[in-house]
Amino acid sequence: MKFTILKENLSKSLQAVEKITGKNLVLPILNNALLSAEKNSLKLTTTDLEIAISFWSLAKIEQEGEITVPVKILSGFVSFIGDSKVEISAKGKIFHISGKGYKTQIKGLDPKDFPIIPKIERNDWIEINPIALCEGISQVIDFCSITQARPELSGIYFEFSKEQLKIVATDSFRLAEKTLLFEKPQAMSSGKSFILPKNAAREIVNLFSNAQEKIKIYFSPNQIMLESCFNRTQNPQIQLISRLIEGEFPNYKEIIPKDHKTRIVVSREQFLAGIKSASVFSGRGNELKVEVDSQKDFFGVFAQDTEIGEANISIPAKIEGERVSTCFNYRFLMEGAAKLKSKEIFFDLNGEGGAGLIKDAGAEKNFVYILMPIKQS
Repeated sequence: MKFTILKENLSKSLQAVEKITGKNLVLPILNNALLSAEKNSLKLTTTDLEIAISFWSLAKIEQEGEITVPVKILSGFVSFIGDSKVEISAKGKIFHISGKGYKTQIKGLDPKDFPIIPKIERNDWIEINPIALCEGISQVIDFCSITQARPELSGIYFEFSKEQLKIVATDSFRLAEKTLLFEKPQAMSSGKSFILPKNAAREIVNLFSNAQEKIKIYFSPNQIMLESCFNRTQNPQIQLISRLIEGEFPNYKEIIPKDHKTRIVVSREQFLAGIKSASVFSGRGNELKVEVDSQKDFFGVFAQDTEIGEANISIPAKIEGERVSTCFNYRFLMEGAAKLKSKEIFFDLNGEGGAGLIKDAGAEKNFVYILMPIKQS
């Protein structure tokens, strides 16, 4: 193997693939990147056996070949190189980097021992705007379950039709649903759905947030592949393959309230400020009481801690519907409202024991957040 590559391109490749490495003590090769010099590009691949990431960069290839190298060591050394170009070669398991004023070698491992990356058929796929996809994932990802007691709730649920994509996450206490409409109907064979691990979803956001072209999502029974290409070409630049979580996602649509008994229209900024100020006195249970009366031009939030004190905050709002008093986890209220974008939000209530629903009051109503109340003793 022998090639020359711009330091900028090599650094960018390493930054893209190194996040999923460096944590495996049992299989040291998983801390390595597989470097493949092929035709006019360098391909870097890493995997943690759940996710595999490949990144292609343009390079001047003099001799094709493969080697695996500890990615953290390589990335750390490259960051100190002052030259704009990097000359790299490999003989056996020794990886050489040379340039003006420096020469180093790194011990690698046999590329034959690197895990086999699954091959995904390219028969069934959709094309999607990467910015919209990453924003949608970012809006729901914090609401996955943090325990593995129910694995199907620890990931993000994707439900595709030819016209739209729904992205959903829940921890059974609250639920967020984001709807993305496609610019034109997709050519996939039928509706698709899967549960993606949370870590894979985070890597999608890291990798594709700044993609210039639309990305393709390829479907298979047990894995999913996302791929972006170099501008105006069919040559891949970034590729992510992830296993899927087995199991069936709950029929969450039954949880989303179809109507409301009480509606509060409130400034998102004032809502968050009021909840935050009252939360200082919410105690260990994070409990916050919400009292609503349509005869008033505000609603109250009340919190009490027997050791510290209490707070009763009035938040200006437009209110319609029934009078209600109910309790919520203040953190759940704040985290849901923080994901919205409009200046005003709807806060819909369904009696003392019914679910609350928060969504944008503006034109963008493609995100809904549902949270269950705290039962009052």
